Amino acid sequence: MMFPVSAYAQDTDEEEATAQSAPRETIVVTGSRIAGVAPVGATVTTLGRQEIEASGEVTLDRMIRELPQVLDLGFSENSRGQSGGNGNATYSNSINLRGLGPFSTLIISDGHRMTNNGRAIDPSVLPTLGVERVEVIADGASAIYGSDAVAGVVNLIPRRSLDGVEAFGRIGSSEDGDFWEWNAGVALGKVFDRGQIMVAYEHAYRSNLSGDDRDFFTSDQRPFGGPDYRVNTCAPGTLIYQGQTYALPANYDGSQMLTAGTENLCEALAGQDLFPEQEYDSVNSTGTFAISDMIEVFYDGYYSKRRFSRSPGAVTATFTVPESNAFFVAPDFYVPGSGGYQIAYNFGEIRDFDQYEGFQENWQITPGLRVNLPNDWIIEGRIGYGEATDRADNTDELDSRGPNSALAVALRSSDPSTALDPYSGGRTASSTVESIFGGFRTFPTDAELTTYQLGANGPLFDWAGGEVALAVGYEGQDFTQTRNPGTPTEETSNRKVDSFYAELLVPIFGPGNATPGFEELELTAAVRHDNYSDVGSTTNPKFGINWEPADGVRLRGSFGTSFRAPTFPEIFGNSSRLFIQAYTNPDPTGPSRVSGYTYGSGPNPDLQPETATTWTVGADFDVIPDLTFGFTYFDISYEDTISGLLSNLSVLALADEYAGTDVILFGQPALTRINELIAQGKPILQFPGTTDDCTANQNPDACIFVDGRSLNLGRSQMQGIDFNMRYFAELGPNDFLTFQANGTYLTAYEVAFTPGGDFEDLRNEIYQPLKFRARASVTWEHGPFTTRLQANHIGGYDNTLTTPVQDVDSYTPIDLSVTWDLVESLSLGMVDRAALTLEVRNLFDVDPPYVNVAPSANGGGGYDATVANPVGRQFAVSLRTSF
Repeated sequence: MMFPVSAYAQDTDEEEATAQSAPRETIVVTGSRIAGVAPVGATVTTLGRQEIEASGEVTLDRMIRELPQVLDLGFSENSRGQSGGNGNATYSNSINLRGLGPFSTLIISDGHRMTNNGRAIDPSVLPTLGVERVEVIADGASAIYGSDAVAGVVNLIPRRSLDGVEAFGRIGSSEDGDFWEWNAGVALGKVFDRGQIMVAYEHAYRSNLSGDDRDFFTSDQRPFGGPDYRVNTCAPGTLIYQGQTYALPANYDGSQMLTAGTENLCEALAGQDLFPEQEYDSVNSTGTFAISDMIEVFYDGYYSKRRFSRSPGAVTATFTVPESNAFFVAPDFYVPGSGGYQIAYNFGEIRDFDQYEGFQENWQITPGLRVNLPNDWIIEGRIGYGEATDRADNTDELDSRGPNSALAVALRSSDPSTALDPYSGGRTASSTVESIFGGFRTFPTDAELTTYQLGANGPLFDWAGGEVALAVGYEGQDFTQTRNPGTPTEETSNRKVDSFYAELLVPIFGPGNATPGFEELELTAAVRHDNYSDVGSTTNPKFGINWEPADGVRLRGSFGTSFRAPTFPEIFGNSSRLFIQAYTNPDPTGPSRVSGYTYGSGPNPDLQPETATTWTVGADFDVIPDLTFGFTYFDISYEDTISGLLSNLSVLALADEYAGTDVILFGQPALTRINELIAQGKPILQFPGTTDDCTANQNPDACIFVDGRSLNLGRSQMQGIDFNMRYFAELGPNDFLTFQANGTYLTAYEVAFTPGGDFEDLRNEIYQPLKFRARASVTWEHGPFTTRLQANHIGGYDNTLTTPVQDVDSYTPIDLSVTWDLVESLSLGMVDRAALTLEVRNLFDVDPPYVNVAPSANGGGGYDATVANPVGRQFAVSLRTSF
């Protein structure tokens, strides 16, 4: 379990074990540029080798998400309906600190930026075996690292002290076997007199989980006390004529009586995966070589390829069947010559589920040179280069766009060999089915990143409180992204960034002049100037203070400003078109879903950077030698917040908040805006299960418009408290007990959806930062056995998407693991370590709490995918060894 502490520079156990044979490495702690100095005023949460191995998660991103400060909103494999989710075409995972957005957390490796697709970084490009530790600062750090570090920084530290071979294998499965995962890897390292080299490889696999295998994922939520969200796009389908519905029987030939006001109802997204099948191959390497006592060269690098495959569920559509259709049947109420009628239909009876699949490939190499000068000064330079490739394809899509689409042609055809049979009679020719599903949709992106770093740090002079130290440096970035490479719509964008920073540490009181009330007092000031080639320049300062009035008591605080430059996908988007989507209707008296137009996802060249002001105060206490606890109060004020609403299919519930803007429009204003965009040549993509009464009949009463592009829409204010504690007890020889707990309690989270709008309290609302999240664990080490019990608590919250507001229950799954140290019990020869672990995750098989949300392509459906794990009880066994 990760445990946040006030950071201080130190060696890990592994580093201490190899210190006699390796060159001494000067530790740079995340949040400071001064070697050997922890960030003043900040709290660093460290996930070391022990925590990585005990986590039980197969990839690094899932391990980091065990922090209560991390929310699973937006950039996630299982939920893409929140801000930033529309850019996650490859179902990647990233880290969202504080819930302020997936692009407001900066993820770096060993202090340098990582290659990405221009959206967000998946930490799992590094294998778990190749990572020494992960350091997390949930505090604004743009003065140290630049853009994206608004909510905080996640620093992945690769291993440089491994001396030997480590290997592991793990396999796990849900209780009923409908979900399983496995991963295995090996790491080899050699530490020698003048340096080290390490390489680690890991393969990880997670199967998909179908929503059909979970009872709580359902459209018919009446058994849980909710509504019936089932749809009439079924097989057999529902006939719609002159505003009236009629349930069709199978193989309808006109002889059966149809009853007005009836409809066939079925699951909206039958067969949809709750999360996709994922397969990872990751390798990383580090090396260090001391050319002389003063000069050493080093590098780190990685390569990763992640493949995914997801079933989006059955394909549905509501289409018009003209009288020319070879299988057309005229019911007794049909008036000949009236243009046919509509049928709401599910293609699942004639076509297997379509798979949406692709991959994400990343690599980077970053060599460097370090010069150790007299008086403990260090000059360090690095140059990094890497590439990222994203592919997400749907090569078997329903071709239903426009009057000349394959679907429209098959519906008009009078030839039985080329016509579509919409009456569930099984008469559609296989060649016709193939032509109807001959559509193609792809989201390809290529990216390149070159980074430059040159910095110097060291002490300026000594005085009574200690050494006054300084760090100064330059960083450069050259980032190029190509959207739709190799196609007629290929677009390339480039961004160059030049940055200069300085950081000063001033110890006022220390060991040399400590006095009662001032055992220690140190101040730090940092400033960074960033000049962007496309969005202007910015300067951000940060100040910190540590005050130790007495032994075992440390008070701290920080203040600074941060910013985030908009990403290329936010500025330019993946496409510029009109989407006809099915939105959840917040009106309980109307249908559960309504069709609306969305303009997205770009471009918006006027998009401006986000800015923030952050400050913290906190304290850490060593009450007794084996009991520590601390807290941090944080305040984040965010301006010009960038939001993109393309993937939020529940956005109509926020219509009042966007009143007075052009973001959500109804009626004639919506129709006017839609017609303007059509006149500009914007293509239209109509999703299955939607209707187009708006433009087809120029009917304003049927018009809804949502501007889904990324926009500088509003402001937010967040305050809260992070807390942690740890207690260690020695029960006897080889018998130890450790209790740990950490969590976050939000005292306020207010959002203004427009630049001049009033603030509204969104704390503890669905798809927003929640009031209370915590984790607690008890670890008992008894001889060769270690038993660990961990509770993961998410407090209850309000589902404001329903009327009346629904109270959602809290959620507290409990995990259990038992590890047997085989070396301590058995004679295994040359094996230094062998540990067998048995795990039970969600020990009591706690279902996600019921949430009244309709199933959606981007998450939801009877439970909240952003807070709850749908897998249920899982069992796993793993073996780790080193020699």
